[in-house]
Amino acid sequence: MKRFIPIVSIALAGLLAGCEFQSFEDYEIPPYDGDFTWTKVTGNAQWCNRQDLAAVAYQDKLWVLGGFNPGQVTGDPYQEDVWSSADGKEWTEVQANAPWKGRRGHTVTVFDDGTGEAMFLIGGFSVNEETGYRQYENDVWKSTDGENWQLIRERTVPELDSLYTWYPRMNHAVVVASHGGKKYLYLIGGSTMAESGTPRYSTIYFNDVWRSTDGITWEDMHSEDFGIRAGHAAVVDPATGRIYVQGGNHGIIFEGTGNQSTPLPDWTWLWSTEDGTHWTAENDTAAFPQGYLYRTEHQMTFYNNILYAFPGATNSNQHFHFALDEFVTMWKREPENIWSVDSNGSDTDARYSYGFIEFDHKIWILGGDTNANGPANDVWYAEFN
Repeated sequence: MKRFIPIVSIALAGLLAGCEFQSFEDYEIPPYDGDFTWTKVTGNAQWCNRQDLAAVAYQDKLWVLGGFNPGQVTGDPYQEDVWSSADGKEWTEVQANAPWKGRRGHTVTVFDDGTGEAMFLIGGFSVNEETGYRQYENDVWKSTDGENWQLIRERTVPELDSLYTWYPRMNHAVVVASHGGKKYLYLIGGSTMAESGTPRYSTIYFNDVWRSTDGITWEDMHSEDFGIRAGHAAVVDPATGRIYVQGGNHGIIFEGTGNQSTPLPDWTWLWSTEDGTHWTAENDTAAFPQGYLYRTEHQMTFYNNILYAFPGATNSNQHFHFALDEFVTMWKREPENIWSVDSNGSDTDARYSYGFIEFDHKIWILGGDTNANGPANDVWYAEFN
């Protein structure tokens, strides 16, 4: 079983130079016409523009934590701040300089380790503003108020294929699922750059699964191969506890058979597991164009027992372009395995790498990289029609 594959980072633009795209100036995103009604809460929240942020609902508030703004030419583009809001419009800065440093590609998850609910910040890519030192992380921080943070698991650098702990990484997924009468944090996939032993600029993608009851000690689930990936969407079905994963990025594949350009033939399909070990792939290839599955840095959620997939960027099969509806289209899978398009349009612009929260019976989207001049600090919510 392959738990990771080193991928030499090569600019995809040259490989895809022959592709023809409609220019963004000539392309107009259709209005959204699906199962939700979208409302723009604010176009300019008090927190600065960002992507690769983490966002959660905790203690009856929305929270935004960290992120990255590559267009920020003055100051530190890596954010180490924490903000909260009761309504998405008025925000309070709870912490300006969190001890986990400027960070992107991390996860923040609300979890009860037996001492009460808290926010757990896990992994990511950090930058020390004072020294400029940067690194991938596998540390875990815990907070009950967003201001004070406790380091409960320090960063380590194990062997890449360690069976005892997971390697530092970013753009992984973390979900909470109950199995065997216990609640666990499940950490799935992600990417890193090895500190030694591989070529320079070599990105490594993981297909491992780890679980923990406290964020400190982690158990390797010895998962079947569901495909190396990072930036994937992950969600738990609240009715069954089953974990679902779809899309992401995998780099350039040199070991595929024939013309295969993905780690597995069914890599883009919807993968699910009951236990973190055994995985099943499902799809309805006739329901809609398969390009709608070529997506990364997107989100999924269950709403009224329906699985919805939200907009994102490209995966490794196709160069991202805001004027392609493949990255705006929302698709859904209803009970009895009925697949369909929810909407080919969007009211929130094309975007990816955004904050995504279920709060107050609404679905919230916060910031992210958009077709409107890059990273944003707007806030939207959707209500089921």
